[in-house]
Amino acid sequence: MNSSITRLTGFASGLDTDSIVKKLMNAESIPLNKLKQNQQKQTWLSDAYRQWNTDLLAFRSNTLFNMNLSKTYNTFTVTSSQENSVSASTSGSSLAGTYSVAVKQLASSAAFTGSKVPLDPTKTLGNTVQGSAQLTADTSITMDVYNDPKNPSAFQSMTIDIKTTDTINDVVSKINNAKDSNGKSLSVQAFYDPTLQQFILKTKETGAATKIDLSKNTSAASQAFLSNTLGLDTTNLVASGQNANIIFNGNEITNLAANNTTIMGINFTFKSTTVDANGNVMPSTVTVSQNPDEVIKNIKDFVDKYNSLLEKLNNAVQEPIYRDYLPLLDEQRSEMSEKQIEMWEVKAKSGLLRSDSILTDIANKMRNAMTSIVDNGSPYYSLASIGISSKSYQDKGKLYVDEAKLREAIQTDPNAVEKLFSQLGDTSKGTNGVIKQISNVLQDGIKKLTNKAGYTGNSQYDQSVIGKILSNMQTDITRQTEKLSRKESQYYRQFASMEQAISKFNSQSSWLYQQMGGGM
Repeated sequence: MNSSITRLTGFASGLDTDSIVKKLMNAESIPLNKLKQNQQKQTWLSDAYRQWNTDLLAFRSNTLFNMNLSKTYNTFTVTSSQENSVSASTSGSSLAGTYSVAVKQLASSAAFTGSKVPLDPTKTLGNTVQGSAQLTADTSITMDVYNDPKNPSAFQSMTIDIKTTDTINDVVSKINNAKDSNGKSLSVQAFYDPTLQQFILKTKETGAATKIDLSKNTSAASQAFLSNTLGLDTTNLVASGQNANIIFNGNEITNLAANNTTIMGINFTFKSTTVDANGNVMPSTVTVSQNPDEVIKNIKDFVDKYNSLLEKLNNAVQEPIYRDYLPLLDEQRSEMSEKQIEMWEVKAKSGLLRSDSILTDIANKMRNAMTSIVDNGSPYYSLASIGISSKSYQDKGKLYVDEAKLREAIQTDPNAVEKLFSQLGDTSKGTNGVIKQISNVLQDGIKKLTNKAGYTGNSQYDQSVIGKILSNMQTDITRQTEKLSRKESQYYRQFASMEQAISKFNSQSSWLYQQMGGGM
């Protein structure tokens, strides 16, 4: 405690006033120190609750969310007899089976490919080194681009100025960055390859709806630029794209604007035609089969994460309490090393959540959900029925997976296994799957934890239960600190008065002594 008054420290009495006041204040500070220690404990408790809030939310948002996805249970192996022509992947809604897929024609973009024109990209087009491709005067070209399958007659138009001081790379850049009057990109790609000595212009998209129209360039200058510099055939200045043409299980499909599509829940990618040198269509055989190994892996991963969370909950509510290890005060910290402080606080924080009602309730309800019966219309109506169960009550709810039994269930009735986990219904009627039941448990637990201690990232002095406790404690600490400061000042004033009285007494005694001839 600090005092603003002048302190007279034993000049008359010879007493160590500071030492005496310090001891008196140590006794006076006991209630404040206890309050500070309790405040620290409540702060640790708030941190612990908030961390659990974060952990449970992460488990619910990630692990449980993934276990609700159809793709977790509908896993497949896909093979193609012509992988270089047709490849495929599956989604959660894919149908197992064998499919015949022939590619008669790939989807393509609208494109121009010029004939060979030797250009030096480092030289301007007006430079004589460009030979017959030299640009003798500034010109411009107009480009109309059609790229809307829903409105085939709609197009974007742009006029591009070409100067003799431009290089071929400048022209390419102008085309690639071209925008129409509304500021919208033309979505075309231009390229000049100096090795091939070819200029290429194409739409970014594919399909029959794509088209590049250069036919408005009728002037001699623009025609010369297109022909001599870019190597384009000016007798045909309209290029159109085309749709893919495939035959799926005997059904011809001609309206695919891209070289990928989804049929029967299977994502197909077409890489080349399946037509041989004689023009015969050679279908690729695509086989989609269930892959129980992947489903088993997904379920085992979930069980492992569930076990880890449950073990963490069990440890928290059973953690030992070390009552002799109270939160350290600032004076105590100053006398200890960082390692000693760290070791002390491990013991001081231990058991903060021992027998905690919120975490105990979450753990119990999670165990109940994992042993519940789900009305899914199948003999595989519980985790135990598919080989997932505890071995002993001593496991405290830990689950083990009988892989052989789980595999048998997946192969016999994969739909029932999926419903057992992810079915949405009514928990009170036994129609909610295991994942939904646990999700509800965690949602309720997260709500209680939030009411108790708030969210991570928020001020600890929020409107939660512990937040209000901490606010009240801080008010009490401020009040008691001010009270102790006044008390300390009072002690020093009292000692100062005593010192003055002793000094006065000593002076009077000395005077009397002298008057009585003490000095003779």
